[in-house]
Amino acid sequence: MQTKFNNLFWSAAILLVCNFISRVLGFVYKIILVRLIGTAGIGVTEMTGPVYSFALVAASMGIPLAAGRLLALEIGRHNHQNLRRIQRTAMILLLVLGSLTTVICFCFAPNLLARFGSAEGAVYLRYLCPAILLVTVCSGFRAYFQATKQIGIIGISQNFEQIVRVAAGSLLVYLALPYGLGAAVKAVALATVLGEACGLLFILRAYLGQRPHNPLPPTISRADTVLRLFAFGAPVTVQRLLMSAILMLQALLIPLALQKSGLSPAAATDAYGNFSGVALSLIHLPGIFTATLAMALLPSIAESDNNPTMLNSRINQSLHITAVIALPFMLLFYRFADELCSWLFHAPAAADSLRILASAAFFIYAQTALTSILQGMGKLKALFAGLIISGGVFLAAVWLLVPIFGITGAALAELLFAGTACTINYAFLRHFTALRLQVTNIIIKPLTAACFGVITARTAEILLPAALNLSSYTNFVIICATGSAAYLLLLVWLDGLPRVFRHYLRPLFIKKAKKS
Repeated sequence: MQTKFNNLFWSAAILLVCNFISRVLGFVYKIILVRLIGTAGIGVTEMTGPVYSFALVAASMGIPLAAGRLLALEIGRHNHQNLRRIQRTAMILLLVLGSLTTVICFCFAPNLLARFGSAEGAVYLRYLCPAILLVTVCSGFRAYFQATKQIGIIGISQNFEQIVRVAAGSLLVYLALPYGLGAAVKAVALATVLGEACGLLFILRAYLGQRPHNPLPPTISRADTVLRLFAFGAPVTVQRLLMSAILMLQALLIPLALQKSGLSPAAATDAYGNFSGVALSLIHLPGIFTATLAMALLPSIAESDNNPTMLNSRINQSLHITAVIALPFMLLFYRFADELCSWLFHAPAAADSLRILASAAFFIYAQTALTSILQGMGKLKALFAGLIISGGVFLAAVWLLVPIFGITGAALAELLFAGTACTINYAFLRHFTALRLQVTNIIIKPLTAACFGVITARTAEILLPAALNLSSYTNFVIICATGSAAYLLLLVWLDGLPRVFRHYLRPLFIKKAKKS
């Protein structure tokens, strides 16, 4: 299994770059589609999103996550003879469930979307149905590469899939436009299916080149493997469905609560758009880093489940990396809320919500890492309990705060949700492990460096000569660059960089020093 992708740090870096490219491509693709098929066409595709997402969750039943954890556990125990059985069993289950879900979704698509009154939506979903099977099967192969810490392959496959989807979608939609909106929507669905098919072929080729093989007989039966996969996967499925329900209730309750505060339905919709479409989109931007960390973290946590010292070290490392990444973004969003909302979205009204979210966004970012840690430990009941409690707090806060404070109340409710979830998950970690939090590395050093960065950036802002007549964009770049440099320099001087960064970056500086 030793390949050039096996290095966890560089694989995570590859995945980070691929995720960034994929998000940029997705953003550009959305612009192209809006210009080609208009908001009516985008409305048709977006309308089927919840149904399609629900189908994907039902088709996988949490098996990819369960398979990844079981594979990582067996690797950690050096039981390599069990890998092939786990992988093959998981793939058979995913193939059966994916096929069944695809057929059901295809047959009942018109009925599922009848309540929305959109014939185009039903047609779009039917043409999109093959993607359900393709995504489900592909997730099984991705679980294998995640367990073997070859997450770079996952990132490249996703990138390849997105490139094909964007290129095919742009061309097919352009060619289908003369035949009407229905044909254009079908083209969008076909492009998605084509992209998923190419991504599956890419990852299948990588898997066939190194699929697990061991001459020793496996020590676990097929029946036991199936039971273990479903035992871990079913709670994950329930948890994801519950999270989807919370998000759907959010979209329903916030506009209703805004109307209760005195806004008209149109004004409430506009306010919710500023909050959800602008403020939350910006605050979740660092998710590209935290999601990569979570994917890299899961197999490492599963492997160290029986080693308390290693488990404690990896939990602290993950929270340290999260803090180092989160603090600069929090300060950026707080200081430049008006500019970012106006420049990027032409929505200055979202700035107040963004500032509130930025004031305690560490909870939002840390929640991704804590969830991944508990998943890696197999504590799904704890995650479910935490989601029930924090989700209840969130929905209650929305209903109580939004009528009083308007959309600001929604931002406060979001922070209560993240803060409650983080607190509960951290309490569970303390209960299940002998966790000793490294406060100096996780809080004191990053916060000190961040304060120094803010002071330096503010000084540069004051000292910039007015006579230069610099544009607001130039000022923004100079201030951010100065603050970021000061933050990183002091963090390095305080020895506050996460250990994984120091371990892999030190050789680069040593080589440069020798050359000079």
